[in-house]
Amino acid sequence: MAPSCSGCGYDFRREHGYYVGAMYLNYGVTATVELAVGIPLADRVPMSTLTWPLAAFAILFPLWFFRYSRSLWLGLDLYFTSLAPK
Repeated sequence: MAPSCSGCGYDFRREHGYYVGAMYLNYGVTATVELAVGIPLADRVPMSTLTWPLAAFAILFPLWFFRYSRSLWLGLDLYFTSLAPK
C-alpha cells in the first residue's frame, strides 16, 4: 500500500493495530457472501459438490478483497472523524 494518497496527500500510515478493523470488515463481507450463496444452494446442490467452491471462495476472496477492505476502513474512519465535534 502506498504511504499516502497521490491525489490529496492523505497519509495511510497509521499506528500499530489500526487496520485490525479492516480484517473484521473483510471477514464480515466474506462470511455474508458465503452465507448468502451457501444457504439457498444447500437444499438444491449436494454438500460434497458445494463444499469445494465455497472453500475456494473463502480462501481467494479475502485475498482479493484485502486492499478494498483497508480502503473502506480508511473511508469509514475519515467519514466518522469528520462528523465528530471539534
